[in-house]
Amino acid sequence: MPSKKSTLSRILTFVLLPILCIILSLKVFAADTTAPYTTAAKDPAEPDGNNGWYKKPVTITLESTDTESGVKEINYKIDLASWKKFDLTDTLNLAPNPSFEISDYSPPLDVKDWDVGTTDSFATYSKDTSEYMPGFESTSVKIESTGGSWHSVNNIDSPAYSSSYISMSAYAWIKSSSATTGNAYFKIYAISEDVNGVKTISPVAESPSISGQNDWTKVSLNFVVNAQDVIGVYMDVGLNGVGTMWVDAVNIAASILPKVTFTVATDSAAHVVQYYAVDRAGNEEGVKNVTFKIDQTPPGNWRDAGAVRALSGNDHELYLWTHVDDVTAGFSPETDKFQYTTKHNPGFGTFEDLTGCASTWQPDDWATTATIPPLPGDHTAYLVTPKVDFCDSEWKICKYVRFYAEDMAGNNASKDICINGPWIKVRGKGIVGTSNIIDMVSEAVDYNTDGLIETGGDSSNFFDSSAHLHFRESPAPPDYNYDNLSALSTGSKITISTSGDLVSSSGVYKVDGNYEITSHKIPGNYDEASFNQIVFINGDLKISSDIKVASGSTALFIVKGKVEIQKNVTDMEIGLIADGRIYTAYNITEGEHSSTLILKGVFICNKFVFQRTLQGTQNEYYPSEDFTYEPKYVVKLGEYLGKNAVKWVYSD
Repeated sequence: MPSKKSTLSRILTFVLLPILCIILSLKVFAADTTAPYTTAAKDPAEPDGNNGWYKKPVTITLESTDTESGVKEINYKIDLASWKKFDLTDTLNLAPNPSFEISDYSPPLDVKDWDVGTTDSFATYSKDTSEYMPGFESTSVKIESTGGSWHSVNNIDSPAYSSSYISMSAYAWIKSSSATTGNAYFKIYAISEDVNGVKTISPVAESPSISGQNDWTKVSLNFVVNAQDVIGVYMDVGLNGVGTMWVDAVNIAASILPKVTFTVATDSAAHVVQYYAVDRAGNEEGVKNVTFKIDQTPPGNWRDAGAVRALSGNDHELYLWTHVDDVTAGFSPETDKFQYTTKHNPGFGTFEDLTGCASTWQPDDWATTATIPPLPGDHTAYLVTPKVDFCDSEWKICKYVRFYAEDMAGNNASKDICINGPWIKVRGKGIVGTSNIIDMVSEAVDYNTDGLIETGGDSSNFFDSSAHLHFRESPAPPDYNYDNLSALSTGSKITISTSGDLVSSSGVYKVDGNYEITSHKIPGNYDEASFNQIVFINGDLKISSDIKVASGSTALFIVKGKVEIQKNVTDMEIGLIADGRIYTAYNITEGEHSSTLILKGVFICNKFVFQRTLQGTQNEYYPSEDFTYEPKYVVKLGEYLGKNAVKWVYSD
């Protein structure tokens, strides 16, 4: 049975000690006149690009120190955004005399509540008034060790109040000299007391360490007090080995470390993160800031390309050019280059003599452009090749030139241009949209569209609008696929067999299986009759004949699979929605030319595969696929596809 003395000891430990800690906390709180000190760390710590640029998002960690009442909140803002506040609890510093400012005239350390861990001939301890962590003036503890053992200072006689199995944190600001070969860090110990008043000490955790020369570094640790009958914890901070270290502004708290982490992921040449902390006594730190720049986007918006024949020489000696933008970092001078293809050599490269096809072919080699270098940071570059011989005049087969550009951050991009290559035209002021980017190999003689360009990505290469409307990084549209649209359709569907003919009357029709549109299956009055119809194709659709409807009629084909258009088809005045791809000349062969395909209606699919190219140099003046958007498909087919709303909005 416990004695009266041990019972009294337990009462003092478990009842009076917590009350005493609260009283002491209030006393410290009232006396706190020192503002917190906050640091900002970036991850990556240093720019991963060129010229001080980051090429990926930067994670910021704000970590605050307050050696008295504890940190109440950390405030921060990113660029022009509003201030954000991160509230903290249980951050009261339980470590005694944490900045070592109070003396008690006890040798060898002369610091109240802190004692020397090891006394021997290999180490000296002192209260240093010439060195301290900025913001925590005006002393630190200095340890100089010439031996290979552990030398430290600790607060074992004035431990921080704790209990068993709780989460706590600790940190210490440590500085080490260049001659330090040992490791400087701290250890956490738990003090336990049983019912008989017998105390035991158990190791709990060790912090990370530093060695060599380091300016003031915050060494931090989160830990769990994994021992029974714990009444307190203490810190033992020191040096294991030879060298000199200083310690200041220590902290032990019954909470996680007072810090907040967030990520900045947008491109900008002038990111500014501002921050400050407030302690529980109301002391407010002055606003600090950290600046950095991010460019994750390579050069893009390739446009205004062209080729011109040389004044002398043969007709396949050309000068080529293009324009390209880099919105954020701008271009790095003298990094642009080019390579090209010819019929006589596989892949990209250059001839040793650019105007001599009999010289040595250098696979994968790059040649220097004749461009006047942009100034560092210019946002538009005009790239021009010297005179290049492409060896023959067979322009119906694409001859490519590949331009390369690099920005100041180190992002790079290349663009393949097909000389005299095919391009598409979209009329009717509709929307040309994709959930990715638009990237064409050839450029139109004027503009590709007169309406809105909508891309899920940031760029639209060799595809421009005369209306100068481009909605970048747009959200993905609703997924109106075959099954969804079939479920939306009202009324019963009239069946057409896979070998049956189309009909020239209004209604909703369905083909169960693959279907081919031939001239024999199109009614004679199909292009004259007045009707509005939807035809669901539960399979693939092949179009082997021209097909059109009257100007006041609509025929929308909704296809479960792919759509294949024969190379001889030149006129399609219907609507197409396909879950699969639309091929504009599925049976064309390599190097074969075709005529322009006229398409009038609405056209939606998983991916367009544009396969047509015109004869000789006709691509220079005429589109290979010529689309016209017809809003009648949105207006007239509403009664067959349930209730839908269409809204046109312009916003600058």
